[in-house]
Formats: sequence, structure tokens, C-alpha cells
Amino acid sequence: MEPLHHLIYQSKATMVFSGPQVSQLLNCVQQRNQAAGITGMLWYDGRRFLQIMEGPASTLEHVFSRICLDCRHTRVQVLANGPIGHRQFTTCATAIVSGSHPEDGSAPGSPHLAEQDEALWLLLEDFRLTAPPTALLVAAGHS
Repeated sequence: MEPLHHLIYQSKATMVFSGPQVSQLLNCVQQRNQAAGITGMLWYDGRRFLQIMEGPASTLEHVFSRICLDCRHTRVQVLANGPIGHRQFTTCATAIVSGSHPEDGSAPGSPHLAEQDEALWLLLEDFRLTAPPTALLVAAGHS
């Protein structure tokens, strides 16, 4: 079994996504990630995406190369890419929440996120604090 890695990136949306468009994106991400054995989270704040993906390095590389070609975003910036000891997103989490302060617990403080990775929590908190008040959180993962 290939060791676990995580890949975290942020990008700028090329358009403003409606609620139904975000739901459609979530469904696509969820299906592809589950089939590939990837867990993680996708956060859309009305102008940016932040995605955290966990899985085998070769799988993440393949998925990320496809993500980079997606015309729905630009300015893709890798924030972290490397080995991890265990998954931080371990439950079947699917949520779309309005606002920059998610109420379902899918951001820092979430039962969906393991407490061990303080740096990841700080990254999510920084993204949340810089999000506009109309942000949407989309958490997509699987066990």
C-alpha cells in the first residue's frame, strides 16, 4: 500500500458560483474522490477555493493535474504537498453551509477533522477569517 500524502492548494474562482453550481461541483468532487480513495475538504468562499486532499501520492498527482486544467479557477497555488502519518478527514462528511462561519462543524473545531494537525487548523482558520460573509463551505470526504 502506497504511503499517505496530502496536497493543499488555493485558487481564484473565475466566476461566482450559485448554490446549485456548488452542489453540482460537490457531487462531482465527491464521486471522483471516493472512487480514487481520496478524503479531504473543498471550501469555496465566493471568490476562492481551498482544497485539502489526502490519499496515495500518485493518485493525488493525477487528480491535481486534472484540477489544474479546470477552467473554473485560476492562480492555483500549492500550499502543502507531502507525506502524512494518518488522514485528518476520516468521516463521511458532506456539507454546504452559507456564510464564512460554518455552523455544521466542518471547519476548525469540527468532529470531521482530527485534532492532531494544528498547522492545518491554523490554515483553515486563516482562510475562514479572510472569506467574505457570503462564503460557502463544501466538505467532501469518505471513510
